[in-house]
Amino acid sequence: MRILVNCLIYGNRPLDIIYQNLANAGHSYIANFINQEGIVYALNKGLENYDMYDAVAFLSNDIIESKDWLHKKALALLQYPNAGIVASHLSDDNPPLMNDFIISNWLIKKTTIDKIGRFNEQFYPYGQIDLEYCQRTWLAGLCTYYVRNCKAEHIGSHAEGNEYGFDKKEIVNQMESIYNENIKAYKSGTKSIYL
Repeated sequence: MRILVNCLIYGNRPLDIIYQNLANAGHSYIANFINQEGIVYALNKGLENYDMYDAVAFLSNDIIESKDWLHKKALALLQYPNAGIVASHLSDDNPPLMNDFIISNWLIKKTTIDKIGRFNEQFYPYGQIDLEYCQRTWLAGLCTYYVRNCKAEHIGSHAEGNEYGFDKKEIVNQMESIYNENIKAYKSGTKSIYL
């Protein structure tokens, strides 16, 4: 499986976690380093040449992956029924295999991107980016999974704090109506799930 790993580096954060994760991948990859303001813009930049790969991964510099994480995710993407996206889990226990909303460093199958396209740039500078992408994945008839025995550790809070120069919780609250309107429109067919 040919995999592009997009390393999302924000501002002046150190790259130690990214390099540690790459060293522990356990699978071959092509690395792409992205330092882009606005998480959604960084994610979309990572999809620019996705059609050259079988899958696209994302690595944040605040999530520590386990040994052989990319190998485990690649196998899961191939073996889990109708998998569109797989991710490491962040809990102490193994979560249910199939999950509605998955967060953490994703591995997305090329065919998923073919069906639903890019991340929604209405969520700038922050918002329900991953939740909406999961919803569009399901509406395309695909599944989202956490990978067994692939636990990651998140440094800090993924939903609170201001390390990007804004209050994450406040921005998520502001984006709630946009998220709800989009999901309603996708489900009714008045808005395409492909962006």
